[in-house]
Amino acid sequence: MDIAKKNASAAAHLTDDLIVEILSRLPAKSVCRFKCVSWHWYGLITNREHRKKIPQTLSGFFHRRYRLNHENDLIIFPDFVGITGDEGQPFSDPSLAFLTGYKLIIPKICCNGLLFCLCWKISPSDEANYVVCNPATEKWVVLPDSDHDSGASAYHLGFDPAISPHFHVFQIIEEDEDYGFIAGVNIYSSETGAWSHNENGWGNELQVVERGAVFLNGKLHLLTYDLKILAVDTEGKTWRTIPLLVTMRVENFCRGPLSFIGQSQGRLYYINMRDRDTSILSVWILEDYDSDDWIFRYSISTAQIFGEKNLLFERDYGLIAIHPECNLIFFVWMCEEDVLMSYDMDRGKVCVICNLKERFYDTFLPYLPYVPFLSDSLPGH
Repeated sequence: MDIAKKNASAAAHLTDDLIVEILSRLPAKSVCRFKCVSWHWYGLITNREHRKKIPQTLSGFFHRRYRLNHENDLIIFPDFVGITGDEGQPFSDPSLAFLTGYKLIIPKICCNGLLFCLCWKISPSDEANYVVCNPATEKWVVLPDSDHDSGASAYHLGFDPAISPHFHVFQIIEEDEDYGFIAGVNIYSSETGAWSHNENGWGNELQVVERGAVFLNGKLHLLTYDLKILAVDTEGKTWRTIPLLVTMRVENFCRGPLSFIGQSQGRLYYINMRDRDTSILSVWILEDYDSDDWIFRYSISTAQIFGEKNLLFERDYGLIAIHPECNLIFFVWMCEEDVLMSYDMDRGKVCVICNLKERFYDTFLPYLPYVPFLSDSLPGH
């Protein structure tokens, strides 16, 4: 009997519980591949109870939907577009109807299965809460006010269950002047249920780009207008500045850096337009996180993806996410009917996922990548 047959024979004697236990110790990318072993393994992996133990991968994007109510008022509520085909959604209702007492629920940030929302109350109608929830388990936490809510320029969510069961919310505080320079960062911890104030540890006269943020290695990473990436940990003790190479620095006078930061496979990615050719995107990877050495990895032509030249970043198309387990990036193409697409950077393969239901009302794309987190616990719930 050859080795392959011996291995197959040994695997046939594994119990379902043991198979699930083995799968729970593998990365999500490997789990996805093992769905193809057999229909039996596919059923084990997609079973809702087993999925609580097995690592999950990107299942789709939360986004905002708009409609008029009976009084012709504009209503904003969450919706979801899936990318996993025949697998069901890991939650019962993408509108987050379990968040009771609110007339408007606006999804802002998604991080490893938790969703950060701005929720306007039914009564009093002029009051709102910031809420962190888990759509898969319908657990949620209302954040207390900090001492600097009126001076906050942006909020960001940090959560990585592989590092800690607790989530953190980062509140970027601006100086009183009109320039919008960073004055400090308030950090909410679900472990303590309180905010901590931290003075700016990066230096003076720095402005954060609202659309660029990544939570990686237990730190929040922010893109700035002066073409640097800033990082701070969840305790406000470690402050880091990651410089960009000269060839990575492409900007627009009015809109700041024409670039995107993301993370995949534990590495920080930076994507920007070419200085002299806006139809080409360059992809850079920080291979060694402890160093500042960026490596140029991919050159992407918008003509290859969309079939058209002279398309402008964040006008004709938007880059919305990088897949957390592979070199796959997701675009929205703003044509006659907006289209969600993916591009495999290793194979040069384009895939049209679906037509989107409505056009954009926001300056920047409100599509939030969602990886289910099926644990029943939510600290602070």
